[in-house]
Amino acid sequence: MMWLVAYDISDDAEREKVAALLQAMGFSRVQRSVFVGRGPRGRVLDALERTKRMLKGRHHVLAVPVQWDLRAEAGTPQFEVRPRPQVLSI
Repeated sequence: MMWLVAYDISDDAEREKVAALLQAMGFSRVQRSVFVGRGPRGRVLDALERTKRMLKGRHHVLAVPVQWDLRAEAGTPQFEVRPRPQVLSI
């Protein structure tokens, strides 16, 4: 399953740590605070738990299962949220 992970972290150092963690776990950055990765729900829960342990303040991090559509115009992949997604957040 594909997962979209997004966060709102105001502290620069904490934001960089989370980005490094997600990249080390195989997620790819698609925007400044948005990553995408493939794997089972347990892998995403592990990423969220590890993220939670490294953050000191109150921040928002969520993971949403998405469908990867390669049939998009001009060869640009498109993300589509599945109906009634199981959004995971910390």
